[in-house]
Amino acid sequence: MSQSERIFEYLSNGGTLTVAEALNKFGCYALSQRCTEMMRSGVPIERDMVRLENGKRIARYKMGGLAHG
Repeated sequence: MSQSERIFEYLSNGGTLTVAEALNKFGCYALSQRCTEMMRSGVPIERDMVRLENGKRIARYKMGGLAHG
């Protein structure tokens, strides 16, 4: 199973990922690119900006609702 497929499966099962988590779980250095690829193929990926305890903001990705056609 490819890295993108593993990330898709994880997100589709309700998981959420930051870049650091994607690196630890899947060895993925380019989570935003993988999510962009999925979005271009029609997968509803959402990005929430979260603030860490140190004040920095990072993106957390999750599977969004189904698109209505």
